[in-house]
Amino acid sequence: MSVAMGRTTLFVLILLGISLLVMVETFHTARRKLTKDVVSFRRGKLEEPLTTMKLILGTKGDIYAGGGQHLSHLSFHKEGSTTVKKIPIKCDKHSSQHCSITVMQPGGHKHPLFVCTEKNEGALCCYQKVNGSTHDCTDVYGGGEPALLTGDVLYTTQSGVKDKDGIYRKRLPTDNDNMTPPSSRSDERYVKIVERRNKTDGLQDKLYAFYTEKNQDQNPDIYTPRVSQICKADLGGSKDTLQFQWTSQLSSRLSCGDPSRKLFYTELLDVAVLPSEDGGDDRVYGLFKNGWDMRAVCVYAMKDIDSTFSNSKTKPTETLSKRPGECVQDSKRLPPDLLKYMKRSPEMVDWVRPIGGAVPVLVSHRHYSHIQVDHVGGTGVQKGHNILLLSMESGAVHKVLENSTSPFIIAEYHPFEPGTRILSMLLDSSEKKLYVSSSGEVVQIDLSDCSVYENQCADCVLARDPYCGWDSVNKICTSNGTRNVLDGSYETCAEPQSAPQISNAKERATDLQHVSESSKHYLACPIRSHHAKYCWKQNGKEKQSLEDDKQEQLVLLIDCMGSADEGRYECEAREGEYVKTVVAYQLKMTSGAAGLKSSPLAVVLLTLLLTLAC
Repeated sequence: MSVAMGRTTLFVLILLGISLLVMVETFHTARRKLTKDVVSFRRGKLEEPLTTMKLILGTKGDIYAGGGQHLSHLSFHKEGSTTVKKIPIKCDKHSSQHCSITVMQPGGHKHPLFVCTEKNEGALCCYQKVNGSTHDCTDVYGGGEPALLTGDVLYTTQSGVKDKDGIYRKRLPTDNDNMTPPSSRSDERYVKIVERRNKTDGLQDKLYAFYTEKNQDQNPDIYTPRVSQICKADLGGSKDTLQFQWTSQLSSRLSCGDPSRKLFYTELLDVAVLPSEDGGDDRVYGLFKNGWDMRAVCVYAMKDIDSTFSNSKTKPTETLSKRPGECVQDSKRLPPDLLKYMKRSPEMVDWVRPIGGAVPVLVSHRHYSHIQVDHVGGTGVQKGHNILLLSMESGAVHKVLENSTSPFIIAEYHPFEPGTRILSMLLDSSEKKLYVSSSGEVVQIDLSDCSVYENQCADCVLARDPYCGWDSVNKICTSNGTRNVLDGSYETCAEPQSAPQISNAKERATDLQHVSESSKHYLACPIRSHHAKYCWKQNGKEKQSLEDDKQEQLVLLIDCMGSADEGRYECEAREGEYVKTVVAYQLKMTSGAAGLKSSPLAVVLLTLLLTLAC
């Protein structure tokens, strides 16, 4: 075999390897990649970088970002500007020395924030205004985020301190009704607290806490994902047993995985709750990981969680005078045998399983860290759709359509520089805005920005984006247009789809190109859909080409321009049955000095090709 043939074979093998990799990754690839060059992200830069951060939603366009020793108020104005103001925090009742924020919760209209700070061994919780003024401050013992402020009652959690791990309660501003967890025998890491109200009987109001427990034995599953219940009316036990400690706390294991393949995801990373209109069919979305660093999302019905705690048997097995975990008027009067049993931290025999016993709605090798879930109402006979929003280790965010057959990754937003760590995410469902934070800034992502589909009917419909649809009258992709989300069918497009379509006027203007004889030349085709297969053709015959390292362009290189290289070149994109000509050029050879069209991309690709070429 000649050296030339060997290099050509190597070139083909590289292309084949890239193609196979693309096939493997298709399921986990977003259809569109939206960078700051395509989308105008609104952002607010913080005065000081933070290592931890929580975002709180204020009024429209207002966000509170807090963590460490800093608290800021950000206003994202409609005209595109962002105002950032630093808010002073209070450390104790007499000074404002350095301290750390441990809890940050929505406070209400008069006092938009409720903030707890910690300094040395002391802690202080106050209602706070934007100008820094504080009201109704009180000392509070232990705990931090995740937390929940409901009415005048504050629930906090402690994680990773073993004998202090658990849920705490503080009634504000008094010192009455305080509750602490029983001594924990495990390492618990709390993820979220959810309030569950009973419309007909307030006595049955409960809290559900989602957490991961680190096993102490030799169980191959290092972590166990759990949910525990607590009755809000719980007053603790008698003076002899569980005084000022929970008497209603039970736990159940969360199941996430594929039992038929003995594949389970056991470390709970984040939880998002999708409320229903009447509160009866709320959904819980859990983001998990396994020992191989794979991620999965499992969905649970809140009523199934209720049912598990109400109907399952408990372990350890023991005959008791009353069912464990029931919400009662005065828990201090519970039978002694039940209080002693509850001190042993019982759990349910039955696990909480995903809706219908289903496998995860999404499995991915992507290192997702945060999850938010939105519901987008349907039009006509179509029902609404659920959208998963997942942060990635690369600093990007995936926008995923939940589908009964398989998830569809609509878009990949890149609000930060590559590799930026996303610290938190917050969804404003009413405005369809997602807020994501790094250590130094908060960025707003407009989920209903349909202009990214460039007012091309097929691109709009094939996106399967429930926020967007095609307006056949005004010929634009808009949030008010007709949606074809379920199948992405483009037959409804007004324009004929069989005719080649050039994507914009600029590309049409560069149709004819004169290339010097014997020169090196390249043609670039923008990749807009990563679910489509792109190829370059010369006079209808497919040519070898390469994607750039960012997968933004498909490049065709002409090593030495000759008469055989003249003709019409088309870049074709095929997505299912839809075929589109993205760009088209007519090349004509002219006599003159050889020269390569100047571009860093061209230099890199040309270097690769010259290495492999004869």
